[in-house]
Amino acid sequence: MTNAEKGSVRKGLGWLYETFWGFPTRILKRPFKGFDAMKFEKKGSYVFAFFVLILESLISIMNFVYRGFLINHSDIYHVNSLYLALTVLFPVALFVLGNWCVTTLMNGKGKLGEIFMTIMYAMLPMCLLQLVALFLSNVLTLDEMTFVYAIETIGTVLLVVYGFIGLVVVHEYGFGQSIGALLLTVVAMMILVFILMLVFALVADVWDFFTIITKELMLKYF
Repeated sequence: MTNAEKGSVRKGLGWLYETFWGFPTRILKRPFKGFDAMKFEKKGSYVFAFFVLILESLISIMNFVYRGFLINHSDIYHVNSLYLALTVLFPVALFVLGNWCVTTLMNGKGKLGEIFMTIMYAMLPMCLLQLVALFLSNVLTLDEMTFVYAIETIGTVLLVVYGFIGLVVVHEYGFGQSIGALLLTVVAMMILVFILMLVFALVADVWDFFTIITKELMLKYF
């Protein structure tokens, strides 16, 4: 192996380390400084962000199938993997788009991609704790399942805390303005869902119309 090849290997390993361990742990240890580096030093990685998104989607499916039988009331023989993945992908996309729409009107400094990365980095501790809870759900007794629920709750709380800190830094907001932006984001998400429902209803009506017309033409001429 030549020196150039060795250098390329070291560079690649360094990138993997920084992307999947170095910077994520930096955010977990010092979230304000970490998200500040993501915002102003461009330290964030879309590769890692999509990795977390895919991981959480897989965890959603794993929780449905492999969660301990003592607390798993799902029909594991009828798994809709696409639906389970969408229960993660759709809310994330909805929140990111809703927050971007609101903060754009409120002079927020965060870009669409930065909001997405912020939420994904904030989701990492929840993913890890969900994996721990999934494992424990298969080894603990029914009386000990409280620990599983507690771990999952802590993961959700950490998502909210890290996500809030990240959005404060990314948008360069104060505490009060950030709370207001989050409340308006919820409203924006509801509006987006309503618009999507209208669009789907319209598409369905147009599809039915053309289907009827096609059938009538076929019956008349064929």
